Amino acid sequence: MERIRVLDPTAPPPAVSTDPGPDAGSLAGKTIGFRLDQTWQSFFHVRDEWVGRFEEAGARVRVWDAGHRVGEEGEQTRRELGEFADAVDIAVVGLGN
Repeated sequence: MERIRVLDPTAPPPAVSTDPGPDAGSLAGKTIGFRLDQTWQSFFHVRDEWVGRFEEAGARVRVWDAGHRVGEEGEQTRRELGEFADAVDIAVVGLGN
């Protein structure tokens, strides 16, 4: 006799490509951009670890903190995002977790 049934509400993970994408080649002379977000504090720890490593490899690092998403501030964020994207060779915008 069953007294309790526990249902797992989680969905199965999506199929993930194992392709790491194109090789960035040498980082020397390239500009690496970090897109940060105040709501995701763990990314600041990653930035602190990675920035020095990129600089040791000869790259310049540009950090951009994404702002608000709506209203006039949202428009400013979209403009800044375009400027950020145009100014970097490689962008780190998430950790894929």
